Amino acid sequence: MNKIHKLSILLITLFSFNTSFAQSPMKEPVSFKLKNGLTVVVAQNVGLGKIYSRLTIENQTDDSQKVAAQILENFLNSKATKFNEGMLENGKPVARVSMTFNEANAATTINAFEQTLSFVSSSFINPEITKEAFDEMKSTYTGNKADLASITIKDLQDFYHKNFKASDAYITIAGDITPSTAKLITNRVFGDWKTETAL
Repeated sequence: MNKIHKLSILLITLFSFNTSFAQSPMKEPVSFKLKNGLTVVVAQNVGLGKIYSRLTIENQTDDSQKVAAQILENFLNSKATKFNEGMLENGKPVARVSMTFNEANAATTINAFEQTLSFVSSSFINPEITKEAFDEMKSTYTGNKADLASITIKDLQDFYHKNFKASDAYITIAGDITPSTAKLITNRVFGDWKTETAL
């Protein structure tokens, strides 16, 4: 099964999980790559009124990286919670984001899509692994607290630099958006992500 076929199935799964299909049929998915190697797959569904996206980083963690992955994931989840709380319009949510150490899912209104994707992009491209952020990350860790004694800020920075590369990532976008608009937006928000050789 080729990668585009897998991504198409992923789009359908994403739609099925989040919402019922709109009356108009979903168009055949369109795939393209940004200059930095990030793969984008777009499935337009006119009239849906919403846009769903999933950024996936194909990194593989081994047992020695599990604590670093979990610390980063807890931190990303904390950021997503704060973002979601601020994305209200007339008391109703216009965007919802969830993040793990290698994936970000978003469901938004059409108007909130670019702002939401920008948040996802900044969280993954620049997680700000400073001493202050590292201390905050450790405070949100939900695993065995004894694990924290064996991890340093350098371990976390090394984990990030090893695993977070545009060339190892893809984003699927489905909903009320044209491929040309999706291309413009993804170039704006992900175009500065450093190009790296695939793992």
